[in-house]
Order: sequence, then C-alpha cells, then structure tokens
Amino acid sequence: MTEKSIEEKAYEIINEKLEEDRRKEKWLFHVSFSIILMAVLGTIVTADSENSVTEAIILRNEAVLYQDKATDMWNFFQAKSMRETGYRIANILNPRPEFEQELKRYQKEKIEIEQKAKRLDEMVEERVKASERYYRKHHIFRISGILVQVGIALSSVSALMKKKMVWYLAICLATGGLVVFITALLR
Repeated sequence: MTEKSIEEKAYEIINEKLEEDRRKEKWLFHVSFSIILMAVLGTIVTADSENSVTEAIILRNEAVLYQDKATDMWNFFQAKSMRETGYRIANILNPRPEFEQELKRYQKEKIEIEQKAKRLDEMVEERVKASERYYRKHHIFRISGILVQVGIALSSVSALMKKKMVWYLAICLATGGLVVFITALLR
C-alpha cells in the first residue's frame, strides 16, 4: 500500500471538515425552523389566551347588567307586595269588592314579576359560570404560552452554544405547551 501524498491527506481533512460544517449547518437550520414553528404556536396561544380573558370580562359585565335588572325586578316585586299588603289591610278593615280586585291584580302581577326576576337571576348565574370557565381557560393558555416561550429561548441558547441536548429540551417544552394548549381547547 502506498502512502498518501500530503495533498491527498489535506484534501481529505478539508472535505471532512466541510462535511462536519454542513452537518452543523443542517442542524442549525432545524433549530431555526423549530424556533419559527414555536413562535407561530406562541402567537396562536397568546391570541387565544387574550380572546378567553376578553370573553370572560364580557360575560362578567353581562352578569353585572343582568344583576342590576334582576335587582330592579325584585324591587318592583317588593313594591307590588307592599301595595298588595296595603289593600289586604284595607280590605280587612273595610271589605270592598274593588279591594278584592286589586288584591287579585297585584297577586297576578307579582307572579309575573317574580318569574322575570328569577329568570334574570338564572342568567346572572349562567354568565358568571361561563366567565369563570373562560378565565380558567385563559390561565391554561398562559401556562402553554410560557412553555412555548421557554422553548424558544432554549432553542436560541442551543444554537449559540451548539448543544443539541438543550435543543431537545426546548422541543420537549414546546411540545408540552402544545399538549396543554390542545387540552385547553378541548375543554
């Protein structure tokens, strides 16, 4: 076997070094692409998080408005009850057919008012529960967003340090963020 010339050895060393650099560039391309994907996921998670908290606030405001209407209805109910009581006392002291008619009218009106007030109370409760669901979902989205953001940061660090293990950890965190996000969407 003949010994290789210095030129051939140099050529082999240069080619090996170039191939190693190409592998590193390919790995950095994957890191860069994963950062882009994580950034897109982070944007989607953040948008859904903001939508959830906005919906929670809107529902809570609706609950307050319905509570005001319910309070007004209950006050109206109380006013009708007081008038009914006045006619009841008047009818006891001085029985008259018109007092009886007024008693029946107020009893009927009170039933209608009470039904409206109870329905408004139910609407308040529905809005509050829905608001709480959206607010919990917002918190879950925020956790997902944090995992994705940490994944982005670690991916950047892995590229700077040329450490694949750090990148693998970043991928795991971002994947965890995706799983948390999907779980929250399905709720």
